[in-house]
Amino acid sequence: MHPYIFKKSNKIHILDLNKVISSCQKIGDYIKSLTEKKKLILFLATKNKTQEIVKAQAIRCGMPYIVNKWKGGFLTNFREIGKKFIELRGLNSFIQKDSFKNLAKKEQVAHIKRQAQLQSIYEGVASLTKTPEALFIIGLDKAKTASKEAKKMGIPVIAICNSNCNPQMADYVIPGNDENIKSVTFFAGLVADSIIEARSKPLGESGSIEREEKREEVNI
Repeated sequence: MHPYIFKKSNKIHILDLNKVISSCQKIGDYIKSLTEKKKLILFLATKNKTQEIVKAQAIRCGMPYIVNKWKGGFLTNFREIGKKFIELRGLNSFIQKDSFKNLAKKEQVAHIKRQAQLQSIYEGVASLTKTPEALFIIGLDKAKTASKEAKKMGIPVIAICNSNCNPQMADYVIPGNDENIKSVTFFAGLVADSIIEARSKPLGESGSIEREEKREEVNI
C-alpha cells in the first residue's frame, strides 16, 4: 500500500487524500458502467463492525450480499452452492405451510435449525441464478479465499484497502479504513449511490457532464 500512503505519524499511516479521491472517481465510473450493462455486484463484508452497514447499502441498491461467512467454492463451485439456495427457499416456503405445523415438535425444530443455518450464510444471495460479475469487498484481509476464487473465475474485485492490505488481491483499489464505521459507511454508500444513479440515468444520456459534476462534488 506504499503508493497510497501520504505519511506515517505516531505509528499511524495517513493515506494520500488525492489518491483516495481519484480512486473514488474511478470506482464510481466503473460501478456505473457495470450497472448500465445490468451486471451483478456482490457486496462482501464479514467483519462484525461492518456487516450491518454493508448489508443495508446492498439492500438499498438491490444487490446481493454476504455478511456472515464466505463459503469456500461459492464462485468456483457455484452449481453445487446453488443447491443450498434451493434448499433455503424450499424451507422458507415449507415453514409457512400447515403441513409443517402438523409435524412433531422435534421435526419442526430440526427444520427451523437448518433454515437458520442456511439463512445466516446465504440470506443475501439465495435468489441468485448465476455468479456475480463483480465483487465489492470490505475487509480484504479476511476475504482472501473470496479474492482468490474471483481471480480464478476472472471476476473483478473492487476493495477498500487499509494500509495493512495487499492491494494486488484487488483489481480496483479504494484506499481507506475498512474497519472505521464512518469510513465504511461512506465507501459502501458511494458504491450503492453509483448503482442507483446509473439505474436512474435516462437512456442515451451522455455521462461526460455527470462525471465532471461528480469531480466537482468530490473536490469540494
